[in-house]
Amino acid sequence: MDLNDFGTQPADARNNGDQRNYYRPPAYFAAEVGNRPVQWKVVQAGVFEICGATALQLPAGTYGCSLNQYGDVQLMARDLQVDDLIDFANSLPAKILLEIENFWDLGDLFLKHGYLHRRGYLLYGPQGSGKSSVVHQVVHRIIRAGHVAVFCEHPGFLTRAMEVFRRIEPDRPVICLFEDIDAIIEIHGDSELLQWLDGSHQINKVINIATTNYPERLDRRIVSRPRRFDRIIKIEAPTASIRETYFRKKLPDLTANGQLAHWVDLTDGLSFAALAELVISVACLGNDLQETVNLLRGLDDHQPNSKEFDRPGAMGFGTGRTNNRDDV
Repeated sequence: MDLNDFGTQPADARNNGDQRNYYRPPAYFAAEVGNRPVQWKVVQAGVFEICGATALQLPAGTYGCSLNQYGDVQLMARDLQVDDLIDFANSLPAKILLEIENFWDLGDLFLKHGYLHRRGYLLYGPQGSGKSSVVHQVVHRIIRAGHVAVFCEHPGFLTRAMEVFRRIEPDRPVICLFEDIDAIIEIHGDSELLQWLDGSHQINKVINIATTNYPERLDRRIVSRPRRFDRIIKIEAPTASIRETYFRKKLPDLTANGQLAHWVDLTDGLSFAALAELVISVACLGNDLQETVNLLRGLDDHQPNSKEFDRPGAMGFGTGRTNNRDDV
């Protein structure tokens, strides 16, 4: 055993051959052992250091990645709080999800032809069009299958984390997510990202999924090179059938009172985010349907500007102010 073996075998396995995963949920685990040492880490032959409990594999879930103060990789569980996810049969998102699920069974074919078993998807479209919804459904399905998804905020950290991940779990499917990839590149550049996508730091059995509202900001090295992002897909406003499914799920009473078709017609061209706001505004807050639709359509035409500060407002702390010093 050497340092690379650290963390691959639970303490009791040496004694009884039991190879179970000794991971326990963080809240329960902390209450039981806290930070006290429970094992000996083998640093080198004849040198031992104390360490805490280990796990044979990461629990299925969503993670972010970083480095600690010593430069060691850390994967931090993320609690992905999202709205209810709806499957839309025969839709573009549904086809993407099916394609991704089928991909995991193709490893032998990739190996036969001498390719790494990996794939890249770039989803682009206006804000609120449903890109994040597709991503969250992919994440939900891979977690349900017992695997992991890792969000990338720093390509260099992701590369190091995934190299360690593959040494410990060589065959486990993993999805790497790059939300607003144009912003990631703006902050960190594209050198480390390109190394991850098709350079010397690639790993096997991985799907990379990136999203952007501004595909024109991406260099052609990102969007025009096969095997970086193999599928570049435009996510547009939901179709009438998708809007109907959405409202049928969120507001089942619309079918009973005959208003479903009216809602579907009225919301033509609105994004998923706008549909959600419409339901909240009308069903939860009691606002008028037509007025809310008009307001949502007007959002694209109105860009808030600081020059408005000089104009009298209809509401807010500045309304009706006088020059009376007593107002201060």
